[in-house]
Amino acid sequence: MANTTYGTGTALQFSDASQRQVLELGSKIHYYNPSVTPLLTLMGRMSTSVTPVPIFEWMEDEYMIKKSIVTDVDSSGTEILDTASQAGGGNNSKGAIITMTKQSSLELFEKGALYAISVTGGVSLNSMTHVMCIATGAECNVASANDKNVQFIGFDALSGGTATHDRTNSSTAIFSQSSSAGTITFTYVGNCGAFSTFNKPGSSVAEGDLADNETCSVLGLSGHAEGAAIGEQTSKKVRRLKGCTQIFREPYSITGTANAAKHYGGSELARLQARKLAKIKSDIEFAMLTNGNISLDATSENPKRTMAGFGIGGSAGTGVIKSLDGRGDANLQADFDDADMDQFDAVVEYIFSDTMEGSMEKTVLCSHKWLRFITALGRQGVGPTVHAAVAHSQAVRLNQDAGVADATTGLQVTSYQGPVGKLNFVPHPMLKGAYEDFALAVDMANVDLRPLASRDMQLRPDVVNDGRDARVDEWLMEVGMEVRNEQTHAILKLT
Repeated sequence: MANTTYGTGTALQFSDASQRQVLELGSKIHYYNPSVTPLLTLMGRMSTSVTPVPIFEWMEDEYMIKKSIVTDVDSSGTEILDTASQAGGGNNSKGAIITMTKQSSLELFEKGALYAISVTGGVSLNSMTHVMCIATGAECNVASANDKNVQFIGFDALSGGTATHDRTNSSTAIFSQSSSAGTITFTYVGNCGAFSTFNKPGSSVAEGDLADNETCSVLGLSGHAEGAAIGEQTSKKVRRLKGCTQIFREPYSITGTANAAKHYGGSELARLQARKLAKIKSDIEFAMLTNGNISLDATSENPKRTMAGFGIGGSAGTGVIKSLDGRGDANLQADFDDADMDQFDAVVEYIFSDTMEGSMEKTVLCSHKWLRFITALGRQGVGPTVHAAVAHSQAVRLNQDAGVADATTGLQVTSYQGPVGKLNFVPHPMLKGAYEDFALAVDMANVDLRPLASRDMQLRPDVVNDGRDARVDEWLMEVGMEVRNEQTHAILKLT
């Protein structure tokens, strides 16, 4: 038999023992998480509106269309503000400013309107039966007033369309609170006309203006007599909110030799460009999800502005979402270990409870843990002990669609049809680890991407010219978010 070995083996090897055969690498570099790059379910769904300046503003208001609301007061009573301790505390002002649970509650309140009041739980009510709104938002006489504050003065009677003001000293509380939680219910009655001594309508009244037992007529829901004079208006100012852009930069470099050389897997410069583009996009998306409150760094000559984000992972109250915040509100929390469809239906109803028109569908960016929770809900009611009709009605509430028209980049969307609205759950690659308990419900109609003019996503080539035999490029974007009507978005949390 012929000898087919080469003895020393040197015929198929170079002198350094490396193989002489052509290297077979394939033409493609395989990336981990390649589908993340076209990006990332939030930026890809937002509309874009260019801003000409780094600090941009917008206006918000609401129609006076609610007729009754219930606002929660926790066991600490921090929602009831004691204005007697503030500058100028006046007419029965102790406990006369309420921080409403939601911004949407402001659809009920305007200056000069009268409301019937009742309380439950640990909340106590003075002898007053009604209150009149004298300020909302920043106009309230309290330090660091916010847009959910409403200020009142008290009335102890309403009879035959005539309301009687109850003037007491500044140490008398309209509302007070013990160590347990409770609620306050406000129900619109009508608009207050001119007062008997003050001789101006309710919309012109401030703290301390009215005499004790001063009266006014209340017109509105009770109708108007034939030939009656025109009634009085209520009033409210438009809110003015602001956001800012934040600078994001991601550099990369390549030597002149590496740029000129031919590489397996294609151009090395193109590879670096693609990797760093994905990096800056992911940085921007992460800032949108986790940034807290806006920071303008206004005293600096070269300010380092930080845009406001949704605040996921931070403490309750940080970020743009203030009303529907599951970081501190049990109404927006669900028990992962005891998935309960009735419990989660209550969460969904709470999210949509104030929606009277517009979108009854929200995009929910969530973790895989949240998808496990939703899937566990879907299994409820399909066992043999449940009637077939019930099992069918529950099964059709949970649907999964891959690549549907509204799904971003073909991602799987799990839809949950609640008692009021619909939630479309989309897995987000950044909601893992410390963020896996959170989900972000976004009303896409109320959020815009705001890049600074001429500073939208751009590649700045060869930006360093210092004589080196290399090329330094940079991806740059200066951008912020305009999140309108924060009460239409929500943070959900698993406990």
